[in-house]
Amino acid sequence: MKQAMKIVLTGAGGFIGGHLLAQLKQAGHFVRAVTRTDRGALQLADEVTIEKLSPRSDFEALLIGAEILIHLADGFNSYELLPHTKSHPEAEERLQTVLDLAQVAARKNVRFIYLSTIKTMCGTYASARLDEQSPTEPQSLYGRLKLEAEQGILQAAQAQGSAAVIVRFPVVFGAGVGGNMQKLLALADSPLPLPFGGLDNRRSLISSHSLIDAVMRVVAFENRQQGIFLVQDEAISSARLMALLRDGLGRPQRLVKMPALVWPYLSRLPGIGAKLDRFTRSLELDDRKFRAVFDWQPPETLAHQLRLFARTERQR
Repeated sequence: MKQAMKIVLTGAGGFIGGHLLAQLKQAGHFVRAVTRTDRGALQLADEVTIEKLSPRSDFEALLIGAEILIHLADGFNSYELLPHTKSHPEAEERLQTVLDLAQVAARKNVRFIYLSTIKTMCGTYASARLDEQSPTEPQSLYGRLKLEAEQGILQAAQAQGSAAVIVRFPVVFGAGVGGNMQKLLALADSPLPLPFGGLDNRRSLISSHSLIDAVMRVVAFENRQQGIFLVQDEAISSARLMALLRDGLGRPQRLVKMPALVWPYLSRLPGIGAKLDRFTRSLELDDRKFRAVFDWQPPETLAHQLRLFARTERQR
C-alpha cells in the first residue's frame, strides 16, 4: 500500500470532510483542503483553499501536484426534495462544476474518488436488493445530478486513461450528522410504546465511522481501481433498528406489533406516507464487490455503532 500521497479534499469543512481530513493526516498524507467556510478541522490541513467551486474556478491550480482528488463538495443535497425532472439553473451549474473538475483531474492523471449516493438508483425504497448491476432510477433531482456526475467522472477518466472510483452508500448516521436519523432517534427516546415491533423489512445503513474507513481503504489501495461500488455496514429491520437505538438511550424497548395490513394503508395518507415508506419499506444493498476488491470490512458492528450513536447523542 502506497504511503504519503498528495491529496485534494473538497468539502473539508463539513462533517464527513472534517473527520476524513483528520484520518488522512493521521495516515501521513499531504492534504490540500478546499472548503467554502473556514471551519471544522482545517487547522490540520497542509494547505487550505477557501472557495465555493464553480465552472469559473481554476482547477488546474487547485490540482497542482495532486495524486488523488476526494470530492465531497458538489452541493447536490440541496435538491433532495425536488423531483428528478425538475429544471434548476443553479443545480445545472453545480453539475457543470463537477464535470469540469473531472476533465481536469483526468487530464492531469489525478485519481478521482467521488462520494455519491444510493439515491442514484432509487427513491426511499427498493423492491429488490441493489447491487452495482441494478438499474439506475433516481426519483429526485439530487439523485439525477449525482448520477450524471458519476457518468461524467467515469467517462473523463476512461478517455484519458486515468482512474475514478464512485462510492454509493445509504443513510449515514453518527454523532452530529443530523438529518432523518436524528428525527428517528428523537422518536426512539419517547417513553411511550412504539408500534414497530412487527416490522421485518430490510434497511441498509452505514455509520460515518465506517464510511470514512471505507474511503481511507480506497485511498490506500495501490491498484488503480475503476468503477462504481456500493458500501454499507449492514441491512437490518426497522424493528431491530429501533430496539438498538432504545437500548443505546437506556430506554426499555416497548415495541408492540401492529397488523401488517395497517402499514400499506397508512403509507397512502398524504403528508406521512413518504415518511413511513422510508422507515417501513426495504432498501437493501449488496456490497460484496466493494468488500472483495478493497479487502474491507466495517471496523465495528452495526449494533455497536447504533448503540454508541444513541448514547453519544444523549450526552450532547
